Amino acid sequence: MQLGAETMKMARIANLDYATATDYMTAALRGFNMELNEASATRVNDVYSKLAAITASDTREISIAMTKTASIANNANMEFETTAALLS
Repeated sequence: MQLGAETMKMARIANLDYATATDYMTAALRGFNMELNEASATRVNDVYSKLAAITASDTREISIAMTKTASIANNANMEFETTAALLS
C-alpha cells in the first residue's frame, strides 16, 4: 500500500497514468536492487523531483531514461543518485 502511495505521487508529479508510473518506479527500484518499500520509492521520487527542479528535464524524461540504463548502471557499481543526475 505504501509503495502504491508513492507511485501515485510520481504519477501526479509527472502527469502519468498509474500503470506507466508503476512501470517507471519498478524499473528504478529493481534496476538498482532497492527494496520494494515506501522508503525506496520516496528516495526515487525525491531524487527525480529535485533533479527536475534544477535541470532542463522533468520526472517523465528522467524516468524513461532510467528504464533504459538502471540495470547497466547498477552492474557498473554506479549509485542511483549519480545515474539519475547524469541522465538529467
